[in-house]
Amino acid sequence: MTFVLMSFYQSAAQQVTISGTATEYAGCVLTFYSIDNHFSNTEIKLADCTVPLNGKFTVSFPCKETRLIYTNPGIFKIRLFVEPGFSYEVKLPPRTDKTPEEAESPFFEAVTIYMNILLVSDNNGQKVAPEKELNYLIYMFDEYYNPLYDQLAVDAARRCPVAQLDAVIHNFREQLPRTGNLFFNQYAFYHSGLLYYAAQRGGMKQISRDYFAHQPVLYNNTAYMELFNATFDRYFWYFGRANDAIYEVVNRQASISGLKRLLAQDGVLPTDSLCELVILKNLHDEFYADRFSRGALLQLLDSAIVHSKIERHRVISGEIRSKITKLLRGFEPPSFELYNQDSTLVSLQDYRGKYLYLLFCTTQNFVCLQQYRLLDDLYKRHNKWLNIVVVSIDERLQDMRDFRQKSGYQWDFLHFANDPDILKNYDVRIFPTAYFINPEGKLVLSPAPTAEDRLERTLWLELNSIGLWQEYIRKGWITVD
Repeated sequence: MTFVLMSFYQSAAQQVTISGTATEYAGCVLTFYSIDNHFSNTEIKLADCTVPLNGKFTVSFPCKETRLIYTNPGIFKIRLFVEPGFSYEVKLPPRTDKTPEEAESPFFEAVTIYMNILLVSDNNGQKVAPEKELNYLIYMFDEYYNPLYDQLAVDAARRCPVAQLDAVIHNFREQLPRTGNLFFNQYAFYHSGLLYYAAQRGGMKQISRDYFAHQPVLYNNTAYMELFNATFDRYFWYFGRANDAIYEVVNRQASISGLKRLLAQDGVLPTDSLCELVILKNLHDEFYADRFSRGALLQLLDSAIVHSKIERHRVISGEIRSKITKLLRGFEPPSFELYNQDSTLVSLQDYRGKYLYLLFCTTQNFVCLQQYRLLDDLYKRHNKWLNIVVVSIDERLQDMRDFRQKSGYQWDFLHFANDPDILKNYDVRIFPTAYFINPEGKLVLSPAPTAEDRLERTLWLELNSIGLWQEYIRKGWITVD
């Protein structure tokens, strides 16, 4: 999806340039990302650069619309709103690398901060006054808005008088700043809608009429998407309480056009673009809620990928499908390329032809060390049909290489550093985490049991169910004691 996505964004796009001087980051790679859609939270890589020895770095990428981007050096997640054609001279925070424990932890949460901006030039090369620059406007707005939102939510929960809540919201809307920046004006406007939502002063239909009906869809405006996700949360379920025909249309017909015609009866979604976006959000959310057939939801996504008249929606549909199926039994797991113990770059596809037990671990963790000892016996008895691969989360490749050589284990160890997103892609939240993949490269057990959890019996049950266990015995690939 990345190639299609980037070609989509590069049409009519202008370059954004980010530069700065950060000598203490010399040798570090700065990678800039953005969220492409706010349903699946698909992350796209925009560009990267290696900071040279003199610290002076520059990175550019095409940008079609104003959007929020971020980079993740060390413990930080640094946010920056960028506008097409603009150049940003920035100052990075003092370098603070993750500790080995933080680097290994799936639960590590980065420290989110705003980018320190020194100078901004617009697409005509003119310097932008600091007080008019988008990031400054948003920062000042958030400083005022966030405490107000929190207090309003508390007051609503305490059932404060309605007139008091309405007065706060009315006063806020009257004081909304008017600027020449359309993105900021929309950002502030949709935050006012979030106040209504927090104060429980507007139901779904009212907020939809006031903020979404006949309004353009703002895919990259974070305030718009936050209000959208809150407003249309569980919309299929709420609709089904009044009209259970939605279960017939989704589960049996799996028809996008039929679903649109049905939802049009509600009067909440007057435009095709809004209706389709609400459908995509709920196809994503319902996949994890077990109220609708997963097979039917996938069919509807496939239909949207092919038949939607809105290019952006075709891309979003594909991203949602990729996310919800990437670790689903019967589908191919995320691909990767990592360096093994011999410093050879290998891919997941290289292991096709045998069953694959894919384990995420470290060479320092006590539980992982126990796993290795148990897996060693399993591998020696079943290596004619079974590959074992350990994705090591050690800080250094050399540590992994030394461990493998000293231990004498014969299966491959791969170091995660060449693709650090692999932990997120495989939803690794604890070590060890494992998956079992068939010779055609599709998931069989997701996740798979670990070695001490009767792994061999689970593999026997799986292979026996499809008649392979006896076949492997006849071939001499499995020895029965």
